[in-house]
Amino acid sequence: MKYDVVVLGAGPAGYYFLKEFAKSGKSIALIEKYKLGGVGLRTGCLPVKKYLDTIRSVNRAKGLMDSHILEGNFSSERLYESVKGKLGNVESIMEEELKRLNVDIYYGECEFIDEETIEIDNERINFKRAILATGTSPKGLGEHELDEEFIISHMGAIEFDKLPQSICIIGANVEGIEFASMFSSLGVKVTVVDMDRHILKGNDEDLKELSINYLKENKVTFILGERAEKIEKYEDEVKIVLGKEEIIADEEIIADKVLITGLRSANIPKGLNNIGLKYDENHIPVDENFKTNVENIYAIGDVNGTLGMAHVAINQGIELADYLENNVNPVKEYTSLPRSIYTIYEIAGAGYEENELMDKNINYRVEKTYFKDTFRGFSKDIKDGFLKIIIDENEKVIGIWISSENASDLIGQIGLWIDEGVSIDYIKKKLFIHPTLGEAILDTAIKF
Repeated sequence: MKYDVVVLGAGPAGYYFLKEFAKSGKSIALIEKYKLGGVGLRTGCLPVKKYLDTIRSVNRAKGLMDSHILEGNFSSERLYESVKGKLGNVESIMEEELKRLNVDIYYGECEFIDEETIEIDNERINFKRAILATGTSPKGLGEHELDEEFIISHMGAIEFDKLPQSICIIGANVEGIEFASMFSSLGVKVTVVDMDRHILKGNDEDLKELSINYLKENKVTFILGERAEKIEKYEDEVKIVLGKEEIIADEEIIADKVLITGLRSANIPKGLNNIGLKYDENHIPVDENFKTNVENIYAIGDVNGTLGMAHVAINQGIELADYLENNVNPVKEYTSLPRSIYTIYEIAGAGYEENELMDKNINYRVEKTYFKDTFRGFSKDIKDGFLKIIIDENEKVIGIWISSENASDLIGQIGLWIDEGVSIDYIKKKLFIHPTLGEAILDTAIKF
């Protein structure tokens, strides 16, 4: 078989490239080694959100039970099994869409034979262009390799046969704290260990407060400023020995599982040495048009080492498709960089946070509105959460951030405002549907 384009990897980058490039009517093949969806849609990000969304629904139901409006029972095991059983639907949805787009799908591991040939299961596929969207994979901690039984990554954590009674999470980073929110809500005893002394380092303290308080209410233990020096496996549990600086401490943690977060390496396809394509353990270098050093081969998403965020990978997939079909140069507009942390109380926003501005000695003003003080917040009986707007000396909006249960849904396209450099007066003069939580933007703007 010969194709105009062959894509390696069906994570967010590859999938959105395919959706956009399929409009060209050219012949396309997809090669997927593991599962359609990759980390972003199948084995990590989206599955965790599915668990957390279900937990939020349960938490709301518990509130109704406390008010004697609703009666019922909660089972963390049934919740976990229910969500796990639905995760495979992502693959079937994607497969149906790709077939509708006339994309030929091959499953398995491939190898480059030359610059226009790939081999998979003894079948050779010829192509004019290849798109590497293979993403990254989790790594173990030092000499402690992942076995997905006791020393696990996100891949093992979303599909346990049975929920563990206890888990030690290495890393108080975004991934680690999202999993801490998930497991502690399911009744698992959670301990979080990090070498740094900060939880969710780099985020404003007021934005983190609700999430950290929720975890502490769920009895999550934080051990900060120490590292996991050694992991020992026993018959049905693990022991994590903690080290501080260069000295191994006497402290140790016993848990059913240890989840290692934040450590990843690039998924490098086989045979790149056969075609002289340059790469290292962490990424495949590309130029401004996502082209590798081999003329007809491109790399998009996490594998090229840019930021490691699914929405950036999606953007790159769309941009590359437009470039190859219409010769439109990719923009790569990451100034505002919208982002979200999916704890039970989410943190989401775009632009600068206050701590970044203070580090850069940039003068700014900030105003804040609590959702409980909005009319829609009253309607929804919301007690927690807020939105804040940050402006510079010229009253240009340089940051909008939210801490609330559904912060990621409220952000919308505010990154566009920041990219376009709109003023606070611009926002004041816009229409906001009443009553909505989104009105908190207007309520905050008129405080300036």
